[in-house]
Amino acid sequence: MSVSAVRNKIVEKLNAMSSLNAVYDYPASNEQGKYPYATVTLRRSDAEIRSTAHNLRTHSFWVRVYQEMSKVGQGVESAERIVVNVIDELEKAFDMDTTLSGTVHWCEPVSWNGSYRNREHDTRILEVQIDAKELVTAR
Repeated sequence: MSVSAVRNKIVEKLNAMSSLNAVYDYPASNEQGKYPYATVTLRRSDAEIRSTAHNLRTHSFWVRVYQEMSKVGQGVESAERIVVNVIDELEKAFDMDTTLSGTVHWCEPVSWNGSYRNREHDTRILEVQIDAKELVTAR
């Protein structure tokens, strides 16, 4: 599979989540003002020889979920509940689909990091790492 096929499958799975209001397959600011939103970006790729006929390739992506915290009438408590709901749905979506619907041979369970960043608003950002592995025929 190609890197773009893996990225497209990740974006498709994120778009199917009811807890996200927008998904971008590039680093985006929030043009539409919809929170929470996610971006999907390349992280890295690793490869190793598995046999004389096969290589194991790992495509790694960042999914960053942004939730603003200073919206009038919302506040930090509500923003944190939203973030927790997103991560619960995201873990379920990716942990239960170990091949990304047949796109790769194996998708590692997701890991994530939560942080706060001061962007245009106070924003809660979840950084989720997705590692997808495929066995490719050596050339």
